[in-house]
Amino acid sequence: MKIGWINGWAVPSAWFARQASAAFPDAVHVIVAPGPCAVETLAESGRFDVIVGYSLGSHLLLTDADHVNALTDHVVLLAPVFAFAKEEALGGRVSRTQVRFLERWLRTDRAAALDDFYGRAGLTECKASPTDADSTNLVWGLERLANGRCEPFLPANWCAYAGEQDALLDAGLLCARVPRVVLVKNATHHPAALINAWAADFIHL
Repeated sequence: MKIGWINGWAVPSAWFARQASAAFPDAVHVIVAPGPCAVETLAESGRFDVIVGYSLGSHLLLTDADHVNALTDHVVLLAPVFAFAKEEALGGRVSRTQVRFLERWLRTDRAAALDDFYGRAGLTECKASPTDADSTNLVWGLERLANGRCEPFLPANWCAYAGEQDALLDAGLLCARVPRVVLVKNATHHPAALINAWAADFIHL
C-alpha cells in the first residue's frame, strides 16, 4: 500500500514518519511538509492508495480537493482544519490575534515560539531543526491558518478524525458542523491516536 501524507505545521517529517510507520509498517509512505506547493509535490509521486492530511495538511487537501481526488480514491483527514481561526466557528480554538502573535514571535525567537506551540499542541517530543522547515515556510503556514476557510463538508470518498481532548480544535463543535467527522475518545492533537483510530477502521473495511 502506498500512502501519501501532508504533515502538520512545524511537525518534523522524520518524527511524523515514525508515527505513520508504527500504524502501517508495511506501507510505502511519502511524507510532504505543508507549504504552498504541497499537493503538487505529492503529485510528483504518482497515484496513491490513500492520501492523508494532518492538521494544516488537512486544510491544504480540502482547499485543493479536485486535484487530490485525481491522485487517489481515498482521503483521510486527521485533526481536520476547515478553519483554524476561532472567529470562523468551524472548530478552531485559536483566535487570529493569537496566531499573529505566534508569527511575530517566530520571527524574533524561533526556538521559543516553536517550543510554546509544541507544548500547547501536546507535541512536546517534537524538536524541529532548521532543516525541517525554513522560517519563510513556517510564516506562510501561520498566515494560512489565520486566514484560511473551507466549506464544512466532506466529499463522499473522504473521512476525518478529531481528538476529543484536542487543545487546538473544538472537536464537539467540529463534529456538530461536519457530522461525518469521527470523534476519537481521549485523543489530543497528537497524530498517533488519530492514526491508530483510522488504522483500526481501515483494517475492518
